[in-house]
Amino acid sequence: MNNLRVFWNRYGLLIVAVLLLLVPQFTTQYEFYVVQRGVQNAMLVLGLVILIGYTGLMTLGSAALLATGAYTYGILLLRLGWPPLLGTIGAVLVTTLVGTLLGFPAFRLSGPFLVVTTVGFGEIVRILILNWEPLTRGPYGLSGFRAVMPTTRGVYYVMVVVLALLAVVTERIGRSRLGLAMKAVKEDEVAAEVMGVNVRRVKLISNALTAALAGLSGVFLASLTGYLNPDSFTANESTTYLLMVVMGGMSNVVGSVISSLFVTVLPEVLRFLAESRLLVYSLILLVYLRIYHVRSSKARAKSAGSRGRS
Repeated sequence: MNNLRVFWNRYGLLIVAVLLLLVPQFTTQYEFYVVQRGVQNAMLVLGLVILIGYTGLMTLGSAALLATGAYTYGILLLRLGWPPLLGTIGAVLVTTLVGTLLGFPAFRLSGPFLVVTTVGFGEIVRILILNWEPLTRGPYGLSGFRAVMPTTRGVYYVMVVVLALLAVVTERIGRSRLGLAMKAVKEDEVAAEVMGVNVRRVKLISNALTAALAGLSGVFLASLTGYLNPDSFTANESTTYLLMVVMGGMSNVVGSVISSLFVTVLPEVLRFLAESRLLVYSLILLVYLRIYHVRSSKARAKSAGSRGRS
């Protein structure tokens, strides 16, 4: 069992990436699109691994950052005539700036107060998109922009490669000095500051990295759908992203990628159940979370016992 776990920890990401590259060969057009959305969601969830799993900052404003990246990309291409590559860079930079500014309230807020702030930010962004009609086309939606690649499969293969690279980088961050500082802030901010960690700097970097990944995910979302509407970026979407990172194990990179794909694909797999689909979907998630909670509690107890004996 331990050998299998070591093997998965070492090659799990490679296995997932290879399987994703083979998906277009065995799926219908709609099934392929659902998997594409799962890969796109996984990019955003990797940002939540950094923010929630490493740094311990809770958020329900992920959909707002996703919308910022997607709409910025569409606006830059439609209004300013930028090519897709420059539009992607511009969208990521703008979203990173917005996410960094959002990080300032985290200096003085925590727990439910910080969560309420991010919920408010999400609603502000959605209402702004809805009412800034001359720029965003409001409730009519934004369309007519080009994708990052000329073909659907091209977009997908780029996404898979980018996702694999982002996963590797996220794992490396977790093991780096910055990642250790983030984890120290998560455990105890006062103790981390006493040990020389610049808590404000760590929180800003964490928010900036999370926003950058959300902006990139938004660019690919715009490329996949070709149409953007403010109703697609509600608080419900942010809750779903939070569910994905929790199911993946909070700070587990490969687990978060798999959970993103699972939560995205599962509702479509259960579509044959018609009206009972959402009920069964919710039950499956609850059972999984219960099992995960029990296993995590046992692991923490075992770890605490080991430290006590040492």
